[in-house]
Amino acid sequence: MKTPAETAPNRAAAATGDGVPFRVAVVGAGPSGCYTAQALRKAQPDIEIAVLDSLPTPFGLVRYGIAPDHQGAKAVSRQFERVFAQPGVEFVGNVSVGTDVGVESLLDSFHAVVLATGLGADRRLGIEQDPDARVIGAGELIRLLNSDPEARLRHRPGGLDSLGAEVVVLGTGNVAVDVARLLSKSDLDFIASDVDDDALRAVAPNPVRTIHILGRCPSHLAKWDPSMVKELAHVVGVQVRVDGTSLLDESAVSPRTTVNVRFQQVPAFIRRHGGRIRVTTHHAGDSGRVEHLDADTVVTALGFDSPAEQTAWSGGIEAPNVFRVGGPATGRLGNLAENRKLAADTARDVLAFLRGREQRHRAGLAGLRGLLPASAVDIAAWRRIDDAEIRRARPDRCRTKFTTRDELLAAAAGSDTLASIPLATTRPSTTQEK
Repeated sequence: MKTPAETAPNRAAAATGDGVPFRVAVVGAGPSGCYTAQALRKAQPDIEIAVLDSLPTPFGLVRYGIAPDHQGAKAVSRQFERVFAQPGVEFVGNVSVGTDVGVESLLDSFHAVVLATGLGADRRLGIEQDPDARVIGAGELIRLLNSDPEARLRHRPGGLDSLGAEVVVLGTGNVAVDVARLLSKSDLDFIASDVDDDALRAVAPNPVRTIHILGRCPSHLAKWDPSMVKELAHVVGVQVRVDGTSLLDESAVSPRTTVNVRFQQVPAFIRRHGGRIRVTTHHAGDSGRVEHLDADTVVTALGFDSPAEQTAWSGGIEAPNVFRVGGPATGRLGNLAENRKLAADTARDVLAFLRGREQRHRAGLAGLRGLLPASAVDIAAWRRIDDAEIRRARPDRCRTKFTTRDELLAAAAGSDTLASIPLATTRPSTTQEK
């Protein structure tokens, strides 16, 4: 991989009179990291930035966390592409900070380090739970449907199992609505998406028949965007009922999928029961009112935490030139608008710090050259992956992603021996569909 010094001439420096440009490392190429790089360059056009990510691909949750049928939201990646197209802004993929590159090396090579590593682990329930009960995190499920190679790896060698005909979703945020929408859609509803068809057919061979969304709070405190619920209610063949009342007029045709939303349901425990899963709840306003709900799978949509391996190297870092943005700073994953604002605030803090003191020379990405693995991916290699995924798109899909790190690295290297993708067979429709 070429360093900024090798790919661009020396530019007017941002620093303190000795010709040394500010050099900043951003750890994490998701929306928070990319927005931070964008804001830094807008405020200080000659700053040099290296954005590192453990995956071979940039854009993080834009690529793997936004629901695959929401291509409008995913289009923000085009903004980020323009940032990486600028001289002096480098993408460094397939490099694990804490393993390939130590934090000390980053601090030695850059004037400032921004941790934008996100929150990659689904938050646990914290209640009594049968270890054999089928429970999956919403974030994990959406990553599977987005072809996340790490999520796919976690579900081998056993593969992916069907979630069944009846699913309980715990939580009333936008991610819970994403799950209900993705599991209730027919194949026709995924046209022009980048859904992983193999994963979709595995976890939902047919659209799920019944989805129960349970929330602890009263309805007016639900965290979801009302427009998300409205979108779900307008999916053809889906009926949404909130505490027993239909959101739209009852259709003369039986629904393909019924989504039952119930509020003030506090989960008490999850147990196996008669070959299925029983979720026991009590009412938030009356703890003596106990109810049981049987289903095939429980999906938790309760927010996100940092993975243990990430916390191990990043949690204790305290230095004046280390900054946090997004999940590591707030403890929650905000929407794109929130991430953009937080990134702009962080960029101002970084520049105020850098401009407030005289900086000695830092080598930047060139200082890490001996540490980077041979398989590190730069932006040109990412574009080869991008082009290959678009070329191999299945019918009615905008792209078909590679699902393993090896495939991604082969595409990054420009391999022309990648396995062809067979035409996808659609999931069988139900008799209720018209």
